[in-house]
Amino acid sequence: MLLRRLVGFRRPADEDDGEGRPYSRIRTVRWQLNLDREGRLRRLIPLTSSGESTKSGLSILVPNAGRTSGIAPALGADDAQYVLGWVDDKAKPDRVARAHEAFVELCRRWWSEHPDDTAARALVAFYDRRELPQPPEGEKWTSRDLVVVAVDGRRVTERDTLWALWETVVQERKSGVGSDGGGRRGLCLVCGQSDRPLLDRMPQSLPKTLIPRADQEVALVSANKRIHTYDFDEGLVGSPICVACGQAAVANLSAILSDSRFTFTYPRQRTRLVWWVSDGANSETIAMLDRRPEQISEYLHALATGQKHRRPDGRLTFCSATLSGNVARLVVHHWLEMPLIQAEDNVNTWFDDQQILARGREAPNAYPIWMLVLCAGQWLPDKSERGGRYIELWNKAADRPDDLAQLLLHSGLHGGTLPPHLLAHFVRRIRTDLRIDGPRAASLRVALTRHPQRTGEGPAAVLDEKQDNPAYLYGRLFAVLESLQRTAYGKDEQPNTTFFHRYFAGAVANPRVALVQGGQLYPAWLKKLDSAARDNSNNPAARQSAERAGRAARRYRARVRELQDRLTDPVAPLHNAESQSWFILGYFHQQAHDIRMARTGKAPEIPIDDLPTDDHDNTNEGTHEQ
Repeated sequence: MLLRRLVGFRRPADEDDGEGRPYSRIRTVRWQLNLDREGRLRRLIPLTSSGESTKSGLSILVPNAGRTSGIAPALGADDAQYVLGWVDDKAKPDRVARAHEAFVELCRRWWSEHPDDTAARALVAFYDRRELPQPPEGEKWTSRDLVVVAVDGRRVTERDTLWALWETVVQERKSGVGSDGGGRRGLCLVCGQSDRPLLDRMPQSLPKTLIPRADQEVALVSANKRIHTYDFDEGLVGSPICVACGQAAVANLSAILSDSRFTFTYPRQRTRLVWWVSDGANSETIAMLDRRPEQISEYLHALATGQKHRRPDGRLTFCSATLSGNVARLVVHHWLEMPLIQAEDNVNTWFDDQQILARGREAPNAYPIWMLVLCAGQWLPDKSERGGRYIELWNKAADRPDDLAQLLLHSGLHGGTLPPHLLAHFVRRIRTDLRIDGPRAASLRVALTRHPQRTGEGPAAVLDEKQDNPAYLYGRLFAVLESLQRTAYGKDEQPNTTFFHRYFAGAVANPRVALVQGGQLYPAWLKKLDSAARDNSNNPAARQSAERAGRAARRYRARVRELQDRLTDPVAPLHNAESQSWFILGYFHQQAHDIRMARTGKAPEIPIDDLPTDDHDNTNEGTHEQ
């Protein structure tokens, strides 16, 4: 089914894709062999990108059909050993001589089948002169440098006759079906048509740069040894694929992998997810998984207010494949095919399950996959306005699970559960870094909501006043005690080690010590507020400050008493990642609620300048595009 969907892939209807070339690839060309119309050598020039002094070469669309250990020349552009017969220290002279001869014979066939093409005639005349240029002195070169031929100032790879012949040559090589009608023919399992020329092997490979963990160019379908097949046949005998379907499948997958709109990929993650919609349609909802947080917020707001309610055509199909490489083989971890309506509903549910009210925000928001992957890494504090940064996605020291992006994407698209080890990882990173923010809280919430052994309702997006989970109440009480200390001492009087820094990491696993100590300390903190409230100064500002301190003392006294009364049993250790996550979310929810109340004027006595906020969660730092 994957091959069938790849063959049927079409770019979005509103996109002008231009004319493609069969069995081609954009490659870096190092040299250009310039000839005149009579086949005389003008010069051999090195190619560089515009404005560059390096010798990396120029990106050009050239014939390409993959090549193993055999001799198989490409037409019009190939390695220097094929085009010019150059032999470096690593090349075998006998093999280079045979490769060059094969290239010349292919050029002669081009002229033979298209005698009116002046470029083909000039190229044959050049080889008849036997005046091959030698490697230039003072220039670095290898036998594998790519060389393109140009005749009278125009590259031969722009000739239609060249591509017509090249398509025929590749089909002959890969299927064994030649002009004499030989080779295998039969039923194609992809298109279902009979009496089709069948492939012995796929006509092209996928560049290794497009497939994570691939060491070589990757074959979409491969069975080049008897041990790889069910019936011990060689080639694709057990998987009959016609020439047209094989070419279309590889070309379309390469186009999908090369287009960032249809892929989700992140540095140091072991897989890459590609997706598309049938009939050349697109899906803004699916693409939203990788957008900026503010774009997701606008999208969710449009859904909530009814501004966006268009449903996709029920006949459209959503397809996605999670891929990686193993040496030169393609590994398909997940293949997903479902109605587009269902896929978009799954994504909307995913955003609902991970929405969280971040500190300093007015409404809950959801986060893109890349930000959830980013915040799973180590946090490095600094003196910037944000207070630090997450280690970059490409840095192996970041301590991120290699399959995190794959698990999140599959859950978001399929609607499935998330493995319990993700909770344990995020809890460990939060305790180690002493860092809890919007993306990390959202990760905990969705991992709890989609826990495979979840019982009861999952956590809410905002403070849940009716939630009686003891771990959640422990976290809320810890946040109230921390806020009380901050309010009592003020920004300039804070102790060197605050209640949070002294107790939070340990309280996540065993909150008893922190809450007992907080219970013993909080009367002194309240006493300090009560003392500030008794200020009878005639100064209006001082009198206003005293009134604010009095209201704060009453609010904190009532909140602590309420939470302590709801904890009817002794404070117990939290032995698993689920209960520890509930503690962290209770703490985070309480802080976010208090900040929102203070900003809206419903709790003005709480100085929000002293509380941490997540106002910088949406910065451009650390995106997967860096």
